[in-house]
Amino acid sequence: MTTQTKDTAPAFEGWAVLEILGHRTRPGFVREVEIAGAKMLRVDVPTVDGDITEFYSMASIYSIRPCTEDIARDAASDRYGALRKPVQPVEYRKSETPELPHDDEEDLEDEIPW
Repeated sequence: MTTQTKDTAPAFEGWAVLEILGHRTRPGFVREVEIAGAKMLRVDVPTVDGDITEFYSMASIYSIRPCTEDIARDAASDRYGALRKPVQPVEYRKSETPELPHDDEEDLEDEIPW
């Protein structure tokens, strides 16, 4: 359940329910990771469509409640159901560039105040 970090302090790794800032809970497989030089917790929340991965800074964690895999999966199923996901990827779309009302460049130059 635990692994050793480079500082030889045991890092938690296993099934748990995270409480984030006391307002949100995330059941899943939790492990400590380093991103951009900072320690973070990675939680893989099990869903019907596969795991959803989220990362949280250590300062935002209110509590970690270790549990069995069955308890974490049941909590995820109860909380997110078969169709809902905790976080869905952001879809980017190209911004639409509005067309200028003038077709002639000379008209545009007349309207520029400088």
